Amino acid sequence: MHFAEKFTPRERRNFRILAYASTWFGCFADVVMESSAIIILFIGLLNGSPTLAMFSTSMNGIVSMLLMFPAAALVNRLGARKGVYIACIIAVGSYLFIATAPWWGGHTGKYIVLLGCFLFCVSKPLWTAAWYVILGDILLPEERGPFLGFMRFSYYILTGSALFLIGFFMGKEPSIGFMQTIILCVGLIGIGRIITISKIPLDDHKAQTSNFRKEFSISIRNGSLVSFSIYICMMCLAFAPVLPLTILYLKDHLKCGSDLVQIISTASIAGNICAFFFYGKLQKWMGIRGLLIATHLLYILVPLVIAFFGSNTPSHLYCIAGLTFLGGAAFASFLCIVSQETLALARPGNVAMTTALSQTYYMLGTACGRVGNSILLGSGILSLSFTYGKFTFCHYQSIFLFCAVIAILGLFMLPSLSSMISNREEWYQPK
Repeated sequence: MHFAEKFTPRERRNFRILAYASTWFGCFADVVMESSAIIILFIGLLNGSPTLAMFSTSMNGIVSMLLMFPAAALVNRLGARKGVYIACIIAVGSYLFIATAPWWGGHTGKYIVLLGCFLFCVSKPLWTAAWYVILGDILLPEERGPFLGFMRFSYYILTGSALFLIGFFMGKEPSIGFMQTIILCVGLIGIGRIITISKIPLDDHKAQTSNFRKEFSISIRNGSLVSFSIYICMMCLAFAPVLPLTILYLKDHLKCGSDLVQIISTASIAGNICAFFFYGKLQKWMGIRGLLIATHLLYILVPLVIAFFGSNTPSHLYCIAGLTFLGGAAFASFLCIVSQETLALARPGNVAMTTALSQTYYMLGTACGRVGNSILLGSGILSLSFTYGKFTFCHYQSIFLFCAVIAILGLFMLPSLSSMISNREEWYQPK
């Protein structure tokens, strides 16, 4: 009997509301770190280079890639609730630490931001491992898709609206004090996540002695899970650099003001919102297979088209904003697909380790994509510009083309996925 079946539909609805609320309190920290220009602009105000700013966006991938399996084992040992508490305390502390960066003086401040980003990223794998266990406890299989879609839709509505207003009021050159205040508030809001999670009942067996070797063995012998994880890695390698690279492209090559960069970056969040809102309906209409193919095609289209939009292209900023919107929608859909398929591929009692495997590959692709692009920007390997036919490309546009090529190569991975060929012998339980 599923743990969630012990409760009435009304009780499960209340638990889902609490779970939604926990994401509303924690989402600002996640979105500011991953999908907003706030941290990138803050590093710029502290005289950090584009390479350093790009590297800050890769931190989450690097740390999570290394810590997902230990985090899963720790959650199994301590229980999901304690895992959440520890993760939230670290996350709140990291943002408060980042807010102090200008007070360190000299050239130290930008490295304080990087250290704060590192601390926040340490909290992420612990939160992720615990969060999937919580979802496994409070959701019936048929409730997963609608829950994941509305959950992310609601918190991106919240953060998108707030960050758009911040971009509107920050001005072309915001003060350091203004940015400090935003970062400080983001950190303090995260305390609410602890309060809401404390009110959700969880299965007692979630606090147990972890048999890491056995749990890891079960995961890596799940062929469908491993194939899906490798596919996740490749797609993150292709697309994870695209949004931060777009922000740097607008700021450093197209010379847009900070307010305009922040506003355009919220187009990505608007895309997230739309995709999350319609995800449940799209999944029923297209199925996981159709939705995955559509998302993959957008992962190719968005960087490929942005590569051809320079300052001489008519209405180039509107076009880039529209493509950023589509990129945000594709990313949101892919995120829901990863969550839903991870739960579907997890063998009973092995949710935390299954999550660790898929998220490790997710973060491996994200880290390699963003660190690789950071190296390309900082090393000077790429020509500042080159001409092919009628088109002249800068080094940013060259990287966009490279991202599109990786996504095209990822098409060869599609036939290996259970959602494409669902009559396999490996464990697969979408509903």
